[in-house]
Amino acid sequence: MSHPLSLLFLMNMTLATGGWTSESYEVLFTNPVCPRQRFVSYRPRNPPPETFMSSRGPVRIAPDRDAVEEIPVEAAGIPTLGGGWRSTIPANIRCEQKDFALSSQPAGVNPYRETDSPINRIQEWIEGTTPGDELFIASFSFSMSAVASWTCSAAQRGVQVKVFMHEPDYGSDALDTIRLCPQVELLQFQNSSRLAHLKSLVIVDNQNQKVRISFQSGNVSSGTWGHHENWNFVTLDRQHWFSQDHICLRDAIHEESIGNLSQLYRELDDCRARHGVDEARAQDPWMKSYFIPKTGGTYDDRKELDKLVDEVDQASEVWIAAHHMTEPNLIQALIRKLKSDPTFRVKMLVDSELFWAGYQDPVGQGLTWKVDGRVFGESDSLTSYCLWGLSEAQARNVRCSLFNWSAYNSEYSPSTLSEAGAELRFVESNHLSRLLFHNKFIIFHHAQPENGILGSVFTGAGNLTMAGFDKNFENYYWVRIPHVYEAFRQQFQLLFEKATQEMDLPITWDFRTVDDGYEAYPGSGS
Repeated sequence: MSHPLSLLFLMNMTLATGGWTSESYEVLFTNPVCPRQRFVSYRPRNPPPETFMSSRGPVRIAPDRDAVEEIPVEAAGIPTLGGGWRSTIPANIRCEQKDFALSSQPAGVNPYRETDSPINRIQEWIEGTTPGDELFIASFSFSMSAVASWTCSAAQRGVQVKVFMHEPDYGSDALDTIRLCPQVELLQFQNSSRLAHLKSLVIVDNQNQKVRISFQSGNVSSGTWGHHENWNFVTLDRQHWFSQDHICLRDAIHEESIGNLSQLYRELDDCRARHGVDEARAQDPWMKSYFIPKTGGTYDDRKELDKLVDEVDQASEVWIAAHHMTEPNLIQALIRKLKSDPTFRVKMLVDSELFWAGYQDPVGQGLTWKVDGRVFGESDSLTSYCLWGLSEAQARNVRCSLFNWSAYNSEYSPSTLSEAGAELRFVESNHLSRLLFHNKFIIFHHAQPENGILGSVFTGAGNLTMAGFDKNFENYYWVRIPHVYEAFRQQFQLLFEKATQEMDLPITWDFRTVDDGYEAYPGSGS
């Protein structure tokens, strides 16, 4: 569905490039605020099995996790996988839902952070819209009630609003707000083979001829404040190629096209050609955008994305922050260079939940998992603990972890990179509170910087996986803007210092902590 004001303005106008200043492009990280955590107890691995009388006789099963007695942590701390001891998890890492108020408080009145949270900018942008503006929100999920309220209010005051998301498996108050707001056009993608995983906020200010665009790793959920996420907020002139590219994407997404990919791609290509997006993009060395899985056309987004592998050859170091990473071509390129260049370094950050989902203890594998139609699993396995005692039918619809064993242990995975020489660390987020390390970015540090470009950042909505690169609806970006590169570099260093090596992880994921004092982010003045 075309937006008449948008089309009228850009007919026959040459698109602009550049203009990527610190005023026009702001990077914000969720950096949730929560206390340092002190270990107080844990459940032991491999608790003694129980005997269960099945229809075929006695079998050995794992005990119910809740029935396993906790062990108090001694003065030295909790035992670690490497044989040592730890007493705490750093502040601002393992947060909970109760930390929303302090995490979402703006920097100007928050003693613990030097920059705003993304949710502050989202509120500012949406509440700042006026009648005649256009608002487009794309998100895999939509569960943040405040954002839903701001969005509906904008529509009620005359803003043209479209929301595109994947068909949810469950409801939420936020989604109900959007569904019950008659002025909002809600499009929900229904496809069992691919995900609508786009993440972007686009506001067209028709009065001032400006466009505000966010692209990010986070959904309109706890990803606006509580997961560890990266958000990019860009404000450009209406006639900039980057603005028009996102308007073309927005307009290509409508009720008819989301069920017909060839139509969606054709409309996106036609819009880009009509406004000269591809010609302008080619002249801008600082930014590239990719709307996946689009192929073909003058600008083949998927084919252009393959050039990411070439950037490995230009880099002296590569730093990766990933929720999932199993993309074969990228991992192979990194391993090749690690093996061929002794000076090349790779650092990687992933969620500790990924490690525990891939951890299998040989002692527990001798137990019976399914007995008389019921599932018992391993009580100390992150991927099966919550299935204990469920029927097989119930268990099919329940996931204890967002990850599975192969996400960490497959042929192409973080463990593969670690074995090849990458320095791998784990961010100990709070998966039991459904707060995740959900960042998605790669930093390439150039061996030979030139023309003011010290390196580049690859980021966006999608995971670094085959599905993310080839199947799901995604929006990715390759950025060479110096101040953006520097912002991501500093964020990675901050997280890497707080992250944990495998040998220093506790001997189990199943522990309990208590709050142990706040700590300001660097530069906050506290």
